[in-house]
Amino acid sequence: MTDDRTDAMTTAPVRERSLDLARHHPGRRAGHQAARVRQAGGADRNWRLGADGEQRTAQRLQLLTGRTRQDRLLHRPPRWQVLHSVPLDGGAADLDHVLIGPPGVCVINTRHHRDRKVLLDGERLIVSGIRTDAVPRSRAEAARVRQLLLPRLDTAVRFPVRAVIAVVGAPVRARRWPDDVVVATESALLPALRGMSPVLGARTVEEVYEVARSAGTWC
Repeated sequence: MTDDRTDAMTTAPVRERSLDLARHHPGRRAGHQAARVRQAGGADRNWRLGADGEQRTAQRLQLLTGRTRQDRLLHRPPRWQVLHSVPLDGGAADLDHVLIGPPGVCVINTRHHRDRKVLLDGERLIVSGIRTDAVPRSRAEAARVRQLLLPRLDTAVRFPVRAVIAVVGAPVRARRWPDDVVVATESALLPALRGMSPVLGARTVEEVYEVARSAGTWC
């Protein structure tokens, strides 16, 4: 959910009331933080941008997660499932989007950089001349998902967990691509996801999703 906000900013945990994470809307934590900052008399613009960016990414992902007519006729679950605003550390942090589909699990970090100049140079995502930690942070989020989610699944289930950065509101000029983190703009996000090698069938996607949607998985 990071965007133009100062990465060093610390916030109070968001209290988690729902056990079913499928009920979480995109931008949930960022929206809560915007309200807190606004009530305290601060500037909430960056938090609002973060929430808006996550909602825009979620709208894109809806094009993947809907059931097709053939799925309904054959009583098959969707080939893709997604969770938004997955809480970590008791709500002190979250994962913007956890997408489960044929390529495995994609942990998507939305970066909303409206009307900014964005340069990708390997490990560095540079926004209007300022270096960010978006690439290593996304890699760390994917590692956290491997640590928390995979042990709760059947040992026979094996699939990759990929780090993805969705850049919203700005084009990206790429000088060098990181080896293990996918970086895509809004228009390139779905082609990038669909182009990944499939490893999971729809039934396994549903099984992984059922485990991932439980808040207890992420404690």
